[in-house]
Parts: sequence; structure tokens; C-alpha cells
Amino acid sequence: MNTYFYIVLVVVCAGLGGCKAKKAAVGAFADLNGEWNIVEMNGNKLNPAETKQFMTLDASGMILSGHAGCNRMSGRIEHAEWPENNIRFSGVISTRMACLDMRYEDELFKTLDRIVRFEREEPGETGAQAVAFYGTDGGKLLVIEKK
Repeated sequence: MNTYFYIVLVVVCAGLGGCKAKKAAVGAFADLNGEWNIVEMNGNKLNPAETKQFMTLDASGMILSGHAGCNRMSGRIEHAEWPENNIRFSGVISTRMACLDMRYEDELFKTLDRIVRFEREEPGETGAQAVAFYGTDGGKLLVIEKK
């Protein structure tokens, strides 16, 4: 009876281990350097040619800059390796041009304010390097692809 119990236990443990989801690679903070297209926001796929949104991240200078859709933006990057590659975008400011359609821009600023963590993702549809940003609830908020 004892042997049967241990065999069942081993089979169950092995089965559970094989069902684990593949964890995304965390990625290094320095890998964020460069220009990135914003390709997904709050679960919605975006066309960068249409939204005209991109981010430039300078990891050594801890600076965010880019184009929010209508206006230029800039801000600071706050980062901690532990736990889980924490990141925050703070002091984000923008120019104040008036545009007809500000919905993507308004949503981007609200989303940037909620980001707390990042992970490298599988390459996107274009084959470019991709990074996802997450909120405090663990939900994916933003995905960017290297230009």
C-alpha cells in the first residue's frame, strides 16, 4: 500500500510540473534602451502608423521621451531590479498642442501612470524585440516593440 501511495504521488507531482505555464523572460533594464513603437495598450492592438505613438527609453539617464500621438512627452524612469524588475514613469509632461483626436494620447498618459513592472515578451508580429508593462494587479497594460 505504501509503495502504491508513493508511485501515485510521483505521477501526480510530475504531471503538475508538466502543466506549468511558460514564464516570460524578465529581461534586463539596459535592454530597454532605444526607440519603441507602442503596439498594444490595455488589451487593444494598436497600429503605430495610425496612432503615431512611440517611446524612447534612456536607461543610463533614466529618461523617457517620445510622442504620445499629438504631443511630445518626456519624464523620468524609476527602476529597481528586485523584486520583479519594478519600473515607474514619473513626472511625465507633454507639449500642449490641440488635436482633433486625443483619445490614444489621454489613454497613454493614464496607462503610464499605472505601470509598475516589465518583462521581455516573445517577438511581435514584425519579429521585433518586445517588452510588456504590467500594473499592480498583474494585468498587462502596454506592449512596445523595438523600432
